[in-house]
Amino acid sequence: MVVEGQIGGNLQHQNFVVDTGTSPSILNLRVARELGLKLSPAKFAALGQESSIQAAQVPQVEVGPLMATGSQFLVVDLSGVEQNWRVPIAGILGLDVLGKLSFRLDYESQVLEFGEVSGDGLTVGLSQQDNLAIAPVRINGKVFRMLVDTGADRLVLFGNQPAVTLSRLPRGDELPGNGTAGAVGVRPLSDLNLEWGGQHFRKDGVLIADRREPLFDGLMSVRALGFRTLAYDAENQVVYLQK
Repeated sequence: MVVEGQIGGNLQHQNFVVDTGTSPSILNLRVARELGLKLSPAKFAALGQESSIQAAQVPQVEVGPLMATGSQFLVVDLSGVEQNWRVPIAGILGLDVLGKLSFRLDYESQVLEFGEVSGDGLTVGLSQQDNLAIAPVRINGKVFRMLVDTGADRLVLFGNQPAVTLSRLPRGDELPGNGTAGAVGVRPLSDLNLEWGGQHFRKDGVLIADRREPLFDGLMSVRALGFRTLAYDAENQVVYLQK
């Protein structure tokens, strides 16, 4: 989902991608240069791959009633994301910024609302160290640590064991795919059986066999599983997913 916000008093009507699976939030290199921000070296792990990039302190970001001041953003060239979305993108906002207030994402109405949220639906607490919504999900009878991700458009598994056993495609026969970190090779995963919170899902997905992620085994796409809304309770640091 893309929402409109502004950066300080200089850049208004800026587009931001909302992605609960991104941490820290990301600022487009183009925008950082336009603002003349001081950049410093940083490390960024995307799809299990760590790369050396840059970071900057953003004086102020506003989205609706949310105002985040002095937040540290990673700075990445998002020109590829802009091409995919076909709109200019100022950055990608994760829970480190959005989570300062309770909010509700309604995918059916394409609306981001801030304020008190209902405690209905499947619940996922945030990890204390990284503030990420990671849920234990049983896939084909085995438990995977899945990051609740509003940015992914499909179920994604990394090459952590036992994920590689789910693919019927031989190693080396990867298909082209894209991510924030750039082009990646993926293997299709067909007709996966997911069990989570007493609910059952049958979904296709992809495996990124040559990537590893120590904190979680994959990305659980909110859209791919058919959830209509995602709500976040900032006080209790809990995510609710609702059909």
